[in-house]
Amino acid sequence: MPQLITGILHVTGEHDVGKTTFALENGAMPNRTCFFDDDVKGRATVEQLRQLQDFGAYHDLVALQEGKTEVDFYLAVMDIIDAIKPGQYDAIVFDTWTRFAKCMHAYVITHRDEFKKHWSKMGKIKGAEEWIESQWLEAKVLNKLQTLAPVVVIVTHLKDFYVNNAKVMGKQIPAASRTISRVPRFRVWLKQNPESPVPIGLVYKRIDMKKITDRGIRTISVLPRKLVPRPEDESLWDTIAYYFENPVGLRAPLPNEIPDAYELSILNGHLTADQQRTLTLMLQAGVVDTEEDLEAEEDIVVIRKMVTRSLMAVLMA
Repeated sequence: MPQLITGILHVTGEHDVGKTTFALENGAMPNRTCFFDDDVKGRATVEQLRQLQDFGAYHDLVALQEGKTEVDFYLAVMDIIDAIKPGQYDAIVFDTWTRFAKCMHAYVITHRDEFKKHWSKMGKIKGAEEWIESQWLEAKVLNKLQTLAPVVVIVTHLKDFYVNNAKVMGKQIPAASRTISRVPRFRVWLKQNPESPVPIGLVYKRIDMKKITDRGIRTISVLPRKLVPRPEDESLWDTIAYYFENPVGLRAPLPNEIPDAYELSILNGHLTADQQRTLTLMLQAGVVDTEEDLEAEEDIVVIRKMVTRSLMAVLMA
């Protein structure tokens, strides 16, 4: 199967739903795949594939990290990345991305002069600047990976969602930075499928195709927001391939292509009615120190605005 979607792809979703499987089924042959495994389970999959065909490269990041600080681990992974030649692989799969990405913050703190000559003397602002630079570094590393292979698949798990310090029961989000929400070309949340081993896909960031008309460029939407495998589909990539041959375009979505209320809360980032009620009860019960959390929330808003400007500068460079 050819690689339908090129660029940086982000895969997240529920536990044991098949994120690694989906990432490896991107269309690249095993001998043209470079796999960074920070989730242990990938080794068995690679050993099985090796019985069928030589595997391009397998890097056990769990073993690589042993005895290393965060900064040393970051440098060790970057040594591997720097050794990859452009075009050496058709796909680079990084499963999972989260720990490596977090090490970038430690690297920034210990190598401040590489990023800025002048830092704020105020601790709170300086801390925000460090996070901004670490997310800029993350975007830079992702951009480098994109120059090495046509497809780069970033896999992340999920983490609990908090409003201030209150955990919202039943609400999770990708364990990834805001860089991952912006840089990838395609993002999908995999969800257990009660009718098939092939998962359902909730599409965070959809794919489109361009066409030239007598009125100039027009855009055709390829995928719906919800991907439900057909009975004959062996992989969710087969479902995606079907839509490339039969794009959604401007037609109304079919019933099975429409996310339900819970799925929409995942895609749109809002809370369901039940989650809102639970959070309200927690606030009324005094679970959250609202004054302290308000200050933290204001800091986050400032950081997000600064990160957005930095990422836009990187992506347009």
